[in-house]
Amino acid sequence: MSQNILKKTIAFAAAAALTGISLTGCGSSPAASSSAASSASAASVTSDAAGTEGGASGNASAADTASAAAGAKTVVKAVTSGSPRPYVYVDDNNNPTGYDIEVLKKVFEQLPQYDLQIEVAQIDAVFSGVTSGQYQIAVNNFSYNDERAKSYLYSYPYDKISYEFVYRADADPITTWEDAAGKTTEAQTGFSIANAIEQWNAANPDKKINLNYTDADTLVTLQHIEDGTDEFTIMDTAMYNNYVKEYGLEDLKASPLSEEDAKQISSSTYAYFLFGLDNSQLRDDVDGVIKKLQADGTLTELGKQYQDRDDCAPEDDQYTSTLN
Repeated sequence: MSQNILKKTIAFAAAAALTGISLTGCGSSPAASSSAASSASAASVTSDAAGTEGGASGNASAADTASAAAGAKTVVKAVTSGSPRPYVYVDDNNNPTGYDIEVLKKVFEQLPQYDLQIEVAQIDAVFSGVTSGQYQIAVNNFSYNDERAKSYLYSYPYDKISYEFVYRADADPITTWEDAAGKTTEAQTGFSIANAIEQWNAANPDKKINLNYTDADTLVTLQHIEDGTDEFTIMDTAMYNNYVKEYGLEDLKASPLSEEDAKQISSSTYAYFLFGLDNSQLRDDVDGVIKKLQADGTLTELGKQYQDRDDCAPEDDQYTSTLN
């Protein structure tokens, strides 16, 4: 492995470790890498677009509320773990960015009554901070689940997740779970991909996939496909595109999972911002702008820029009502 690959491997380690909780198809909850949290200082993004003033967030202090009534901006603090890339990451200037972060910034450009500030913290602090009121918004490409909905309000979706079968470019294409039967892969125990393969094997004992468990990061898994150790893996499309772009993995090829096959990984393929239960006004204000960004093509353009895909904007019917 070249020195360039080694350096970039370190940068991606935090993203690989966080995949299980932050992506919509992932179901486990490993702790975030502390390096992303400790290396990034708070970044303040003040919205300056013209528009009608709205209500203050439910957790704003009495002083903030009074200031808002007098025409001052209400501070809204958003928090992210800082990975995985390209959804959320810390750039070379120590500022949070990525698809999710840039969507949030675009939202608050149209909410001039608020002063958006974005901070980076460990993943446990992301959840507890929103629950306690320290932060008003959590942004980490979160999926929906019933248990989480008991503690947080969900925004409208701003991203639609897709998955890829990844295999050697000179191998027979893998486009379905049945194509993967009898082939070898590796995955981390407890993560959504491993869980999906285990469920497939249990339901299809005569078409089992050979699953090896690993603690290796995603780059190593992809290199194992290149060198023939493994025959395939399954990855989030945006993350796969990012790894190929960063590392020049020319010996790999990918085929998208159908929506039906993707449901083996997660029943929820959309990403949402999370709010405290008493922040319904702020959630509604944000939702109104997310809907506009979907309609005017902004989500699609940001998807092209950060995910190298043009199909990340959710469908129109996802903007009729909130999940909770």
